[in-house]
Amino acid sequence: MQIKLLAIGKTNNKQLQQLIEDYQKRLSHYIKFSLEIIPDLKKTKNLTETQLKQKEGELILNKISNTDVLILLDENGKQLNSV
Repeated sequence: MQIKLLAIGKTNNKQLQQLIEDYQKRLSHYIKFSLEIIPDLKKTKNLTETQLKQKEGELILNKISNTDVLILLDENGKQLNSV
């Protein structure tokens, strides 16, 4: 099994970048893990929020195959317990 994390946009926060690198090292002991940063879209001033989401979605879909299991993470999503 392999975990591939796709993220849109690079972070400039040094502390967050260090945390990401730390977790990558930790995970590599247990499972194959890769992080792929999808660059932010350019020239988005004329796009609506819906159009921007559509274009970002297309970029994500181009990075996955039909056999991949897709799990979406949303900071505003439903909180589940460990059970």
